[in-house]
Amino acid sequence: MEVTKMWSENLSVRPYSVVELSKHLPIEYSNLMNDEEIVGFEKAKEKISHHMTRGTNKLDVIPIVGMGGQGKTTCARKLYNNVSIVHHFDVRAWCIISQTYNRRKLLQAIFSQVTGSKDNGNKDDVLADLLRRSLMSKRYLIVLDDMWDCMVWDDLRLCFPDVGNRSRIVITTRLEKVGAHVMYHIDPYFLPFLTPEESCKLLQKRVF
Repeated sequence: MEVTKMWSENLSVRPYSVVELSKHLPIEYSNLMNDEEIVGFEKAKEKISHHMTRGTNKLDVIPIVGMGGQGKTTCARKLYNNVSIVHHFDVRAWCIISQTYNRRKLLQAIFSQVTGSKDNGNKDDVLADLLRRSLMSKRYLIVLDDMWDCMVWDDLRLCFPDVGNRSRIVITTRLEKVGAHVMYHIDPYFLPFLTPEESCKLLQKRVF
């Protein structure tokens, strides 16, 4: 009843129109989505956080698999911004892959976040090598959000050196085959569905 009242009051003071949302949010907009509500993923956060900061000293990939809208990005974002995670890694980078994958733009985005400087028009292979060199002496965390194609990982994996310092790459994907393809030392983590109680709690948080 409260929601209906709020909507009716809102519609009475401004025009109403329906617009189609952009299929793929740009990186800049995605970075603003830091305070999304998260419910029911406490165990998932704890388990993934453990893999991110402990476990093997080698470079490891942590695939998070789940259907669209299930909360993969929100869960990864909460971990990415967690204080203990921030302090654990020397550098971090977050990039959206989506279905409109562009290798050059992705390399430029990661490079600028890792080094704090922009690419000056280097060729793709030169830029990839510069990125690899810049990561050699650092413990890094790279999040590749919404990966749809196994070929994307094949294009990028040589940019991420393994120097035995527990660097981590988190990949979110809707596709089980992608999660299986990118895994290194641990199995893909399949995000669980919310219980009815957790779903109700999330609805209350989002609406009110």
